[in-house]
Order: sequence, then structure tokens, then C-alpha cells
Amino acid sequence: MTYFCFIESTILSVPHMEPLLAETEDEAMLEAADLMGLHSSAIAAHVFRDEDRVGTVTPDDISIAPSQRFSRTRPSGDTPAA
Repeated sequence: MTYFCFIESTILSVPHMEPLLAETEDEAMLEAADLMGLHSSAIAAHVFRDEDRVGTVTPDDISIAPSQRFSRTRPSGDTPAA
């Protein structure tokens, strides 16, 4: 199943959507926490599996140690979507 993250921010009226590389719910939540760190204006990251909301990450949640975060490394040969 594919996980998606919708990032709400203080500067955009429409959430930014990112497909996640995660294969499990826990990995998806950690990956969403990493994405929050990349968006300085982010106020929440909502994680979905298909149409079901898995959870929400807020800036208070991104205090997870970097060594425990999910890597966004893609398998070799894959290129990021533009």
C-alpha cells in the first residue's frame, strides 16, 4: 500500500502532498516527521494510507533523534519525481 503525507503550512492555502517511501505505518510517521523538518513553515503533516488517515505529526513531534528517522533514500536506478 502507498502512504501519502499532506503537509499544512502557514504560507500555503493548499496542503503540499508527498508520496512516501515507507512500507509500514511506523516508517510513514517517521518519514513525515523528516518532511516536517524540511518545510520551515509546516504546522502539521497528515499521513494517509489510501483514503485512511494513519496519523498526524506536528512540530513538537519532530524532536525524534535523527538516527531513528526514516531515510528517504530511493533504490538505485529510481529518480525522484519532478
